[in-house]
Amino acid sequence: MMRKAYADGDLRYGVIGCGVQGAQHVQIIDLIPNATLVAVADVNEERARMVGLRHGAQHAFADWRDLLAVDEIEAVSIALPDHLHREVAVAALEAGKHVLLEKPMATTVADAEAILAAQQASGRKLMINWSNRWMFAFARTKEQLDAGALGDPLYVYARLSNTLYVPTQMLSWSANTQLPFWLICHRYDIARWYFGCEARRVFAVARSTVLKEKGIDTPDFYAVLVEFEGGQVGNFESCWILPESLPYMVDSKFQLVCSQGYVNVDPTPPVHQVATADNYVHEGFLFGNVMGRPVGFVRSAIEHFVNCCLTDQRPLITGEDGLQITRALAAMVESARTGRTVEL
Repeated sequence: MMRKAYADGDLRYGVIGCGVQGAQHVQIIDLIPNATLVAVADVNEERARMVGLRHGAQHAFADWRDLLAVDEIEAVSIALPDHLHREVAVAALEAGKHVLLEKPMATTVADAEAILAAQQASGRKLMINWSNRWMFAFARTKEQLDAGALGDPLYVYARLSNTLYVPTQMLSWSANTQLPFWLICHRYDIARWYFGCEARRVFAVARSTVLKEKGIDTPDFYAVLVEFEGGQVGNFESCWILPESLPYMVDSKFQLVCSQGYVNVDPTPPVHQVATADNYVHEGFLFGNVMGRPVGFVRSAIEHFVNCCLTDQRPLITGEDGLQITRALAAMVESARTGRTVEL
């Protein structure tokens, strides 16, 4: 366990993908003191140049292969659409780069296995960025579980949903993913972290109506029941067709029942209410910018990865974890497709 916030050294860094999430990586790498942003890449070269130059990158590429060819880059963030992770992650590891791969690891088990095999062959670091582990409430609950203050974790109920804006406007590629990979993965990761074991049995139901009518071939919602190897149970639900009139894009609820305690986490209450002459919104402050500097769990996760690279420590969420989670997520999709329980 590091006692300093930042490890000594300077990690030479590249970011592949400069969209909503990738732009955050660029901004954070620019600001943390033990990393230097060398290059960015995005299929939209104009966006790459705009984002990269704003934060001091020496290079901005349209092709991620050009970024991987820069010898001085030691580590990369990959923030690409879910279904595009395999080729880029494998190439980055084969090029000798440490990799911080945005969640999910992959959308198929075969892709996750290929990424893990590349990491093991390369000997480089691979962390899957399920950054919600760095949210205060989830991290604090893990500390309480480890200290025995809550007894044994027995049951999780987790809801994580989005408004219709996400699959219809924010993502141009929503038809290439499904909710287990996009949203449920965050809460499944937390449950697995708390339970300390893998899924044994999965049953899922999904329905397609609203998005199908809009020409987007991906389910509107999933309801999933997971039995874990230790006998614990997780109940996960997720949809992304909530009305855009809602004041917050994310709807979240997390409950943990233990043998000697109970935890209720509601990360998105109307904590910051803003009213103008034209509009009224609820703004959360789990993360964001304070005086122009990013703060919160996204930054904490990236700082952890940088420190692990510089100190040769094992990241909190490894490729092995990512493969196990991908197997469970793929089982959810398979169960919903077939109407049958999937044994793992």
